Amino acid sequence: MVPGGRSECMSGESSSSTGAEPAGPWRSAERHRSGQDAPPLAGVRVLDLATALAAPLAAGILAEQGADVIKIEPPGAGDVLRHVGPAIGGVSGIYQMTNRSKRAATVDITTAEGRAIVLELAAGADLVLQNFRPGVAERLGVSYEHLRQVNPDVIVVAVTGFGPTGPYADRPAYDGIIQAASGFAALEADAETGEPHSLRHTVSDKLTALYAVQAATAALLARERGAGGQLLEVAMLEVSASFLWIDAAGRETLLDYDGPQRSDPAAHVKPMACADGWMYIVALSDDQYTGLCRALEVEVDDRLATMAGRHQNRGLARLVWREIRARLAALGTAEACARLEAHDVPHSPAVAVGDLPAHPQLSRRDFFGDSVHPAAGRMRQTRPPVRFSGTPAVWQPHAPEPGRDTDEIIAGLGGADAGALRAAGVIS
Repeated sequence: MVPGGRSECMSGESSSSTGAEPAGPWRSAERHRSGQDAPPLAGVRVLDLATALAAPLAAGILAEQGADVIKIEPPGAGDVLRHVGPAIGGVSGIYQMTNRSKRAATVDITTAEGRAIVLELAAGADLVLQNFRPGVAERLGVSYEHLRQVNPDVIVVAVTGFGPTGPYADRPAYDGIIQAASGFAALEADAETGEPHSLRHTVSDKLTALYAVQAATAALLARERGAGGQLLEVAMLEVSASFLWIDAAGRETLLDYDGPQRSDPAAHVKPMACADGWMYIVALSDDQYTGLCRALEVEVDDRLATMAGRHQNRGLARLVWREIRARLAALGTAEACARLEAHDVPHSPAVAVGDLPAHPQLSRRDFFGDSVHPAAGRMRQTRPPVRFSGTPAVWQPHAPEPGRDTDEIIAGLGGADAGALRAAGVIS
């Protein structure tokens, strides 16, 4: 619950439980929010033609904020993400978190009939998201130029690994490849051996999704102001390099800088051992540094009382940090946290992923919720992290089983014969 606002809540088992009357295959004929209590993207129609993580996650975030998202998957195994990591009943954990709140139809868009279904859906869509490699959408007949012929105001978000042009345009890409190409892996290299290390989660995919969502909503606003539809190109390499460059390329940004500071100041933040775990501490300001020393009963040297002084006396500062580490190593994490909290020093123990649901802050804010998926069984997941006080998001807790909504969506298309399409292998 947001103080003074409304709660962000999970809706029922199926998207059809919203009670809204369908408009053709889409849930609402109204493109604008229809009431004060409607979610922020109510009435926005999104066609998700993508697979894997980046673009589907972008569509998933839009769905969690109230957009009606129809996900198109190929017959057979469906989206590859259904089978990545732990999975039950065609729903993996990562697929669940990427595709909840969507409706799903299984359509073979390589056939003329399947392409016709996509074009009819696109004719009523506000946004279309895809992550085909360059040239594929054109060959399939579902490129931006094809879609704008049936819907001049459509906004197409095209996610690629390296971008649609350039020497790497045709290369296949996954998150690990982009982490290597964008500097992430080299930035995390072992200080002694130089061996690069990737982050152990799909950071480039997820960052790309966030940039894509921001761009999509910006394009929707521009269209509301008369700009019309457009094509948005989102390249994972460019997103990742841009994100890294913000705070890890100081010297590379200031080409005339010749001082002692390294390009990535965040590299100074390292784990420190306690008697029973690990602690992270960031004492950036002078008051925080003084508080840290006092919390651990280390003498505050006047020469180190300011940031400038700590830079000028690096040798002495390293000795003090060595003492801080020794004092911390003799304390349990609970006592260390209590001391640091008393002196207002930013800190946190290193929390394991499995312990996050029990985190005192997250627990107090009801950030995790439990439910029972009809195919995957019991699950625990995070709620959407943004809470709207005036336009609360009512989201669906479960990703769809393969082809769950195919018949409903096909039934909304004029003259479509689901039986004949299924017999021909166009849908399943």
